[in-house]
Amino acid sequence: ETIETGLNPADLPARTRKLFLRHMIANLPEPVQNRICALKNNQVDQVHITEEFFREVYELERRFYGRSCALYDKRRDIVDGQFEPPPQPAKFPGPSGAESEIIAQLEASEEWRQLVSQLPTLPADAKGVPNFWLTVFRNVPQLAELVQEHDEPLLECLQDVRLTYEQDSYTVLFQFRPNNYLHNSSLLLSKRYFLQHAADPEYPFVFEGPEIVRCEGCHIHWRDGANLTLRTVQSRRRGRNRSVPKVVPRESFFRFFAPPQALDLSLTDEKTKLILGNDFEVGFLLRTQIVPKAVLLYTGDLVDNASEAETRSVSSEVEPESVT
Repeated sequence: ETIETGLNPADLPARTRKLFLRHMIANLPEPVQNRICALKNNQVDQVHITEEFFREVYELERRFYGRSCALYDKRRDIVDGQFEPPPQPAKFPGPSGAESEIIAQLEASEEWRQLVSQLPTLPADAKGVPNFWLTVFRNVPQLAELVQEHDEPLLECLQDVRLTYEQDSYTVLFQFRPNNYLHNSSLLLSKRYFLQHAADPEYPFVFEGPEIVRCEGCHIHWRDGANLTLRTVQSRRRGRNRSVPKVVPRESFFRFFAPPQALDLSLTDEKTKLILGNDFEVGFLLRTQIVPKAVLLYTGDLVDNASEAETRSVSSEVEPESVT
């Protein structure tokens, strides 16, 4: 029987709505409550099927990545100037007429002219695609936030970014050419992300796919005086007239390889949760967008899609906040 009160639970704030509906269930007749319990048990069984589904999706992704490795080798060789592709027709459509009209309008703005003036000029005999990965990183907001100006000379030496898959984790590999910053023993840097493929027993109904629950970086062997994550400042001690040099941390993309460690996110402070949450989003984008579709981020074809991925798709792989 419908109660004509004008109350619509959908109009309530989420927390109030949840408490109201729980109160509603608690006041149902006992046989109806038992049927609701059976339905929720049925939903738990569906969650287990969903777990199997996403496990198989991950295994398919892992297997098909292996089939793409030859194409990634070719991409690396073209970017690095080791292979010169012959002239060839495009297999993809060009810019639409609407885009051309928008560009014509933008070209009349001062902001556009300033942006264009900052574009580097490449010589006709440039080797490969200079600064390919640095440009990709600069075109992805989540990564652009990490890249500092003093990081750019080293990121210009980045040759390739790849993945390796394990059963419950994946690793992102960053291959650098010899440079004046990294010791030759650290030309291959890595970041490993650990996945939880099962639903959280305490919150099974929020499961939407595997979650990134932990990550590990790697030790970087810097050349003497070349550590981009540190800087030297002059510090004046109390009671002394002269200043002394002091080494202090500074922001750098390469802090990405030294994430804070937290075995249980629920016990960490809010700052650490925020840092790891952003890190997990970057790890998700590296696997799903940046490594497989780098050229589309370089050219801007995937700009809108990548931005949507940050706000929509990553939620299935970043550990959700507990609902109480």
